[in-house]
Amino acid sequence: MKVIDKESNSGKIIRALGIGVGIVVALSNERTSYQIGKTLIKEIFGLNKKPKNIPYYFLRLRKQKLINFQKSGHSHKIVLTEGGREIFLRFNYENLNFKIPRIWDRNFRVIVFDIPENKKAARDSLREKMKELGCIRFNDSVWVYPYPCQKEIDFIANYWRVGKYVHLILARDITNRDLLEKAFNL
Repeated sequence: MKVIDKESNSGKIIRALGIGVGIVVALSNERTSYQIGKTLIKEIFGLNKKPKNIPYYFLRLRKQKLINFQKSGHSHKIVLTEGGREIFLRFNYENLNFKIPRIWDRNFRVIVFDIPENKKAARDSLREKMKELGCIRFNDSVWVYPYPCQKEIDFIANYWRVGKYVHLILARDITNRDLLEKAFNL
């Protein structure tokens, strides 16, 4: 299967469907569904020039089992399959950031994990992403961050399929607190 880039037309269709733009067409003709879907995609992503052959992208995505057409009554709904959702998650993973609140709640989030050796690549990728997001390494399997990050950490862990090995602890008191506050400029 061809790798799909998020800026390609196929990638834009997957992103549109993934962000909740369930394309529902109140027609019984699938070909017309493609045409209306084409217009929606063009509007959503502000394509400057009319994309060529959008129905082809829908057909190709369907053939690759990344999207599916569901009929309900007199309408069709275009939805992501499991494979399409995985590609959408990959797009989100690349753009993932922590949201920093204006006021710190004076608690630290301690991220602890014990990922088996047979999942070493996932463990290394998890560490790399936490470093990229600004977490500080307390030791190899313990990282610290001062702001709420449960959803993001869960997303990263589930993305690498190691969620059951990753835990988050909310800590009010922690050793070397002053060093951590200094490191995070708090």
